Amino acid sequence: MENNVIERERISINQSEVLRYLQYKGQEIDKELKETIDECIEIAKNKINPRYISRIYPIKINKDKIVELEETNLTLKSKDIYELLKDCDECVIMAATLGIEVEKEIKRYSYSDLTRGLIIDSCGTTAIEEVCDIVQNDIEKVFLKQNKFITMRYSPGYGDLPIEKNIDILNVLNAQKQIGLTITSNGIMIPRKSVVAIIGISNLKIDKSKKEKSCENCKNYRNCTYRKGANSCGNKTISKG
Repeated sequence: MENNVIERERISINQSEVLRYLQYKGQEIDKELKETIDECIEIAKNKINPRYISRIYPIKINKDKIVELEETNLTLKSKDIYELLKDCDECVIMAATLGIEVEKEIKRYSYSDLTRGLIIDSCGTTAIEEVCDIVQNDIEKVFLKQNKFITMRYSPGYGDLPIEKNIDILNVLNAQKQIGLTITSNGIMIPRKSVVAIIGISNLKIDKSKKEKSCENCKNYRNCTYRKGANSCGNKTISKG
């Protein structure tokens, strides 16, 4: 098990990602807005407290193609998860959060300066994805040394795995005690800028379709506000925050 704090300095908060979450589609942005975004990025970076927890479990797939995490009572009934993990012997379940302070900052600005509030919110969404990228990259390095390979990360609420499955995963991780991450009965995480994800581990090289998720192949592509068109989403998760 890992339960770690990620230094703020490792989080860059990419401006192009912030703009994507603000639903910009390549429009020209003026100097004033650019400066405001830069200011909001700094505000967000000073308020985030990135933390994560991850655990590795052996898995087995029963005759109904339901994935079972051994040593737990957690089961994952999902065609997507089956396809992702069918060649894996283990999986990582992880949860990451930015903490509550950035949430307070978003709320404060939403009353006093709505534009900055929206931008800081987008900075938070970008930051939690960057945290997950760092965690995933660190996990991959560990397993490559063991000649093992990992899949992309996959979150409840994405595809056919219900968002309510976050509850079961966070209970297994004991996330409330470990990183202060709680969840409502309908699967909404508090703090909001948080992500739960599943990553497969295999002794076999992972097919590119299971390692890099394309927006165009996503079931939510037509309805997603943040889709990248023909561009790849890389290993990013779909977050409800």
